[in-house]
Amino acid sequence: MSEYSAVPRVTMGQDGLIDPAADMNIQAALLDAVSEAISAAILVYDRNDQLLFVSRLAHAFIPISPAYLKPGLRLRDLLSALYDTGWRGVSAGQEDPTCHNKDEWLARQIAAHWKERLDIQIVDEKRRWTRYNKRRLPSGYGICVMSDITEQKKREEQWRADVERVQLTEEILDNLAHPVFVQDRDLAVVAVNKALCALLDVNAEASLGRGLAEFFDRQIADRLTTVARHVLENGQDAEVTIPVGSGPDDAIPMLVHIQRVGKPGRYFVVSSFVSTTALSGKRDHVVADALADQPFDDRQGLSPNARLAGRKALLVTADRAFETNALEVLEELGLDSCCVRNEAELEAVLNIAGSVGVNVDLAIVDVEMDVGCLGIIQSFEIDYMTLENYQVDTDLRFTVMDRLTALHTVAPVDDWEIDTGAEVATPTTGPIPLVLVAEDNPVNQIVFSQILEGLGFAYRIAASGTEVIRLAGELHPAVIMMDITLPDINGFEAARRIRDANRHTGYAVPIVGVLPQPLDRDRENCFAAGMADVILKPLSPDMLESVIRRVLPEVAAAFKH
Repeated sequence: MSEYSAVPRVTMGQDGLIDPAADMNIQAALLDAVSEAISAAILVYDRNDQLLFVSRLAHAFIPISPAYLKPGLRLRDLLSALYDTGWRGVSAGQEDPTCHNKDEWLARQIAAHWKERLDIQIVDEKRRWTRYNKRRLPSGYGICVMSDITEQKKREEQWRADVERVQLTEEILDNLAHPVFVQDRDLAVVAVNKALCALLDVNAEASLGRGLAEFFDRQIADRLTTVARHVLENGQDAEVTIPVGSGPDDAIPMLVHIQRVGKPGRYFVVSSFVSTTALSGKRDHVVADALADQPFDDRQGLSPNARLAGRKALLVTADRAFETNALEVLEELGLDSCCVRNEAELEAVLNIAGSVGVNVDLAIVDVEMDVGCLGIIQSFEIDYMTLENYQVDTDLRFTVMDRLTALHTVAPVDDWEIDTGAEVATPTTGPIPLVLVAEDNPVNQIVFSQILEGLGFAYRIAASGTEVIRLAGELHPAVIMMDITLPDINGFEAARRIRDANRHTGYAVPIVGVLPQPLDRDRENCFAAGMADVILKPLSPDMLESVIRRVLPEVAAAFKH
């Protein structure tokens, strides 16, 4: 730790100027005060790269002996001591630029310090982030300011996570086949999906923040509001039947399922329409009789037991807590249910059920179970859904109701093993093109897989930059969808490496950048890295098909959707 003596009285020399030694002490004391005021360490070095000043806070950022951190030390000696401790100064999000030897590394660092301006951010093994701001003045003097930005990074990560959750929620809502709207605790509409906008012919943006009277006539709006307030206060799901149509003559009864989600103080009310055929405009094909035969009570809401009694559900989990909570929900819904805990039990139960003519309507599978369980269920052609432990309390009730009360049969989608490729549709001519997807977020992986399956493309999913580079060389995909925020090597660098490898093969595979936000800087970086096009999250089938047709028109044209 550098120590400074008390600032002496200003003394005048024989030439009438301030004593240089006193002036130097004043400057050092001022720099140290500034360092503490901004909570950052400051280094000052001259044109010969010799340290002139080291602030007291430098020890918090430079992990070497205090003996080195004194004015007079050469910058090269300081960096050499840092190298010996194992410190390399690797910028966050970049590949490790470790050189072949110490001299090469030192030369690179000295050159960096001679740049006019250099700003880098470094993260260590303890996830502490440090920002280094380096400036070389015209006089040759250099300044390096080191500051801890760990808390700032945490806030940025939390903000990105919040934005991603909002985008994911909007994406999930818009990809649901049945119309949905969400109300806050004041029963103002805070979210609607595309299906609802199509059904009621309303604008999504103009609908937010308004009451239900903007969507329905006064009598229906009051009726839905009364039920929603009851659900909000008591937490008990309810269902009501309302007429939907452009006029009294073509109005049809539609069932609306209403439930409360969220935590105390942050509750929301989610209302979803059971019928989905109105979305396509074919209201005359809705099977109204299926709803007319169901008993309901507008004051209490329709009991799920009246509609699910006798339906059978099979739970597949080895987790006792998962089993207890799920069976409790299924019992409340009125389903006959039991649990199996491994593949052997699952196969035995399904064989016995088949031998005595018992049909299992739905299998509910814990995602922690072995993937072999899905193979057994699929071999018996049973509809199934996968669930994580935390989703039992939040999603199970609604999803089971949606599956077992819908007016159409939904074919099960394998959203468990999503990295082995899928071949659903068959092209009219030629082989099925392979789409290589670079995406590390599990939910976005599922979205990609389901969309590509629906479009009829084979696919593979890579969860890191290293993996997508390897698979690009092994599989020779027709197109690559590249998320730019990959955990090890970011999408820009991965694209550049794939482009370098393509120069040896003579074929430049089209790469499409997948951006979380519409930033011009990210777009420019995508094209600079050799990408052919960019799309934004959240994804949609139309968006994905459109970009594939743009970058690969001859292959996309061979498919029938």
